[in-house]
Amino acid sequence: MGKNVYLGKRVEDIGEEGLDTVEECKAIADAIYEDYMDGRISYRKAISRLNFLELIAARNTKFTASEEAECRDYVDRVREDLMAEHGGD
Repeated sequence: MGKNVYLGKRVEDIGEEGLDTVEECKAIADAIYEDYMDGRISYRKAISRLNFLELIAARNTKFTASEEAECRDYVDRVREDLMAEHGGD
């Protein structure tokens, strides 16, 4: 898949380097949401990171089609929660 992308410090890598599991994807999405809620990152940066996480999941050759769909659906739900918290932008 190429170079590993660093999305944050608070989620430990599970298994090999990079995105390996749906659980890791969910943990990263949750950490991005929490970082926004705690004021560590801006709304724009949180949305950008969620968008990028979804792109990584879509291109991840380690995921089955159902794992990819589960990860992308979860990221979509977190994005919707973030948008609602921010005011619907």
